[in-house]
Amino acid sequence: MDALSRHMPRLRWQLMQCRQRLGFWGLLALGMMAAALLIDVAVIRPALISDQQRRQELEAGIAEQPQEVQVTEPVAVEKMPGAEDFAPRLEKLLGLLAQRGFLIEQTNLAYSAPGDTGLQRLEVEIPLTGPYSLLREVLNEMAREPAVRIESLTLERKAISSGMLNINLKLSVLGVVE
Repeated sequence: MDALSRHMPRLRWQLMQCRQRLGFWGLLALGMMAAALLIDVAVIRPALISDQQRRQELEAGIAEQPQEVQVTEPVAVEKMPGAEDFAPRLEKLLGLLAQRGFLIEQTNLAYSAPGDTGLQRLEVEIPLTGPYSLLREVLNEMAREPAVRIESLTLERKAISSGMLNINLKLSVLGVVE
């Protein structure tokens, strides 16, 4: 301790000279550099080492248990009817309307393929006339058909006393393209 006490006045003198040369901003910058080094040594490097060890353990675990990957279509697409069945499916839908007593006028059809989904869409516009009392039942039956969606429904009654409606029904029928 005797050697340290002999050098203390000289160390204090050099520290005071260093402080005067650097000034406030220089000391602040020196303190920031020391803090950055301390954070790097105490926090960042141990975290990097820990992350690297965890990554190596995970990669080793993955290498031990390779998984077989099979690309399959979604279940909904597998259960969907094919696009080549549009004609019989449309006949069935029109048959449901005719069985319930609806008068079907000129039907408009349009085909489209939405994106790269492997699906084809048949858009059907059906103007018809019939009683309101049976309409809900027919629409429920149509909605239960696979890959059929009711897009829009327009109802018009010519007279308040009339039980017959002019109906414009738009359907979308989807099918898988093979």
